[in-house]
Amino acid sequence: MPTATAAHAESTHHFALPARRSAAAHPHLVALETPPAPSASVWWARIADGGPGSREHSLVAVNSERFADGTPVDMTAIRSAGRRPAGWLVDVRYRSTDGAVVHIDACADLAGRSPSLWFAEVHHATSPIAASSLMAFTGGPFTPGAVVTPREVAAAGLRMADRVGEIRWYNRSGIVDAVAVAPEVRRRGVASLLVSVAEALRVLRGWAPLRSDGRLTDAGAAWLADAPPAWRSRLADRAEVLPDEDDEDDGPTGVARLLR
Repeated sequence: MPTATAAHAESTHHFALPARRSAAAHPHLVALETPPAPSASVWWARIADGGPGSREHSLVAVNSERFADGTPVDMTAIRSAGRRPAGWLVDVRYRSTDGAVVHIDACADLAGRSPSLWFAEVHHATSPIAASSLMAFTGGPFTPGAVVTPREVAAAGLRMADRVGEIRWYNRSGIVDAVAVAPEVRRRGVASLLVSVAEALRVLRGWAPLRSDGRLTDAGAAWLADAPPAWRSRLADRAEVLPDEDDEDDGPTGVARLLR
């Protein structure tokens, strides 16, 4: 969400009329204003298209100053008719009966450059510290935005290694261990989309807010430098430089590793 520079904004307020023509012959010109900077507040709306009795609800991340950062707002009593609050980022639709996520939507700013993705939510039962991953796939038998289990991925004849992106984090601390994006889809917003969706998933699950721990590769540091203002307070300054090679797995590393 780029912001115009002050010099550009000022230049848009002045229009020179060509000589030898009457000003009345020109259409009315309106000075352009600098677009507002993105809000540093993300609050959470719970909505249901059919009202509070609906079997499926949505948890929607909203980037606006309407409520304080992190505020949960229950809007299920209002029939949304598919409408989301202005400034919405991601919409995680889930079953109200068991919390199973069934579909993910993202706003145009997040999804516009990204390929069509579907997702697998993974809980690492063998990890000594409770950890989860959200993996992104493209192509295959599932519709864009679908959220499936690892068993469903295998049943479709695919491997988890076929993913084009992944975010892995520790549930209790919120520390992000890895944000991984395949080379063919890098610089298309996949990492930002994964981080935003994972943050919504952790809110839905009642886990700690996602954050980095300051140990970063050059690639991780470059990505964090462009992180949205809403996440800035959670991102630790770089305290340790890690190699880009993914040769070791010795614990939490912050947003660090990229798939080769």
